Amino acid sequence: MVFGVFDNLHDGHKYFLKEASKKCDKLIVVVTPTKIVKQLKKHPPKYSFKERVEKIKEFNPNFFVISGDLTLGKWNILKQNSSDIVFLGYDQKEISKDLKKLNIPYVFLKPYSPEKYKSSILDI
Repeated sequence: MVFGVFDNLHDGHKYFLKEASKKCDKLIVVVTPTKIVKQLKKHPPKYSFKERVEKIKEFNPNFFVISGDLTLGKWNILKQNSSDIVFLGYDQKEISKDLKKLNIPYVFLKPYSPEKYKSSILDI
């Protein structure tokens, strides 16, 4: 399982998704709802939830793409979808704190050119 906003699916996102998918039989991609993006980033995503999901499905139709929780910090998505492990991007340290408290196994994946492919740098 992976979590993300995936606004303007760029090469860094694609690398992250590819690397995670290499390490499992089925990858669940949890896309952050717009309401939660606004709470986390203090601005809406550039692309709608539907557009972000469509881009991920275009990239790899085998991914199981679902919506994240509509309430920040509830983590119901983890209870509703069993996952052996959560793969995190190098910049998802806050999520790792919650996963640790919930006793959910996770691993950080190596970044792909973070100085070039980071949503905040790409003005997304």
